[in-house]
Amino acid sequence: MNPASKSEDLQRSFRDFNSAAERIQSAFSSLEHKFAKINRELEEKNRELKKTVSEKEEVQSYLQNIIESLSTGVIVTDLEGRITILNGCAEAFCGVPHASAAGRPVEELFRGMRAKSPKGVLDVRLLTGEAPRRIRLGERIVELFGSLVRGNGGEVIGRIYILRDVTRMEKLEEMAKRTEKLAAMGEMAANIAHEIRNPLGSIELFASLVRKDIKDKKNQDRLMQVIASVKNVDNRISNLLLFARRRNPVMRSMRLHKILDDVLHFTRQITERDGITLRENFSPCDPLVRGDAEMLKQVFLNIILNALQSMPEGGRLTISTVQREAGTVEISFGDTGAGIPEENLGKIFDPLFSTRERGAGLGLAIVHNLVDLHGGAIEVESGPEGTVFTVSLPAIRRQRGK
Repeated sequence: MNPASKSEDLQRSFRDFNSAAERIQSAFSSLEHKFAKINRELEEKNRELKKTVSEKEEVQSYLQNIIESLSTGVIVTDLEGRITILNGCAEAFCGVPHASAAGRPVEELFRGMRAKSPKGVLDVRLLTGEAPRRIRLGERIVELFGSLVRGNGGEVIGRIYILRDVTRMEKLEEMAKRTEKLAAMGEMAANIAHEIRNPLGSIELFASLVRKDIKDKKNQDRLMQVIASVKNVDNRISNLLLFARRRNPVMRSMRLHKILDDVLHFTRQITERDGITLRENFSPCDPLVRGDAEMLKQVFLNIILNALQSMPEGGRLTISTVQREAGTVEISFGDTGAGIPEENLGKIFDPLFSTRERGAGLGLAIVHNLVDLHGGAIEVESGPEGTVFTVSLPAIRRQRGK
């Protein structure tokens, strides 16, 4: 091959090489452009994914804040009954923090607790779909309700338990029942009292006439005992009628501490004589209440006398007043006596119930009626360290500057 031919072959090879290089460069540029486009699309998808994750985290945080802000307890478990969620209110009810409760069987939270019903020991597994059950958690009465948690496809993925503090409601229900019972007993007592009082008057009259005609001193003394007993029974009946009669209070605006001071002035000699220390924890602002002064004095006096009688060997009586934001004022009377047996706590406001040998059993029944007349409530707590009676009355809001 001559040199000219070789040169042409070499030039053609270079042209082919350059053409191939250009095609490769074009393909690479196209690939680079596609890669850049894919990269931009991935970045966009990544931003959307981050936004979605952030929105989900915000929703989850929002829902978590809602659950934590609830005034009811929330407990969520998986299918095996292990705790996955325990909000702050449930922590307070059960006394167990979420960190130590997570993953534990829910039955452990309620182990040993009894439902307030004849069914006895609580089995939370039987709660799902049933009516709420009431249980005692320390000093609280809690209503517990269970329900199934279902996924998007309707399959069961766990259980949720709702706890609601119904301590106040329970006390109000008990008070309503007690008021109904007292009203029925009061009507019955009034009828019986009237039936008994008529023959008693005849007995006393004839005993007095017979005594005038008898000269024998011994028989006169016996008749005097009959007359004294009749008068004693008549006095009891008068108290019974006082309890049964629905009185109309004369309602006026008054300072609560003034009423208490008047009652304490009357009882101070008794407390000093019996070696009882009196402690007053009165609210800085003298609460205003609307009521009948004499009736309220009778309420406070009865409670104080009951407290003093529970401390025959001396002790301490603490009287406190607190004005609540809910528009009520609470007056509590706490003694250091022996306390009231638990089996008697539900009966102390019943008429004719008394633990004292010569007690008429009407004092606290009358107190309950008078407090009810004022639209208030009375509660009692008792233990080995003593008893606390708390009277709640509607308070009058003060105007500014007064």
